[in-house]
Amino acid sequence: MPDKTCACPHCKCVLGADAVMKDGEGYCCQGCAEHHAHGEPCAAPTGCECAKSAKG
Repeated sequence: MPDKTCACPHCKCVLGADAVMKDGEGYCCQGCAEHHAHGEPCAAPTGCECAKSAKG
């Protein structure tokens, strides 16, 4: 089974052991699960900058 990626629209991180489940979707961190509503950065150790893309 292939690794699942985060459901955050701009995130390419793979879901790990501490993935957050919300509304049936898997997210790599709480910030992604909340779609960076308050500007939270992606907590993945990969240096992902999906939070910057989430701010319109």
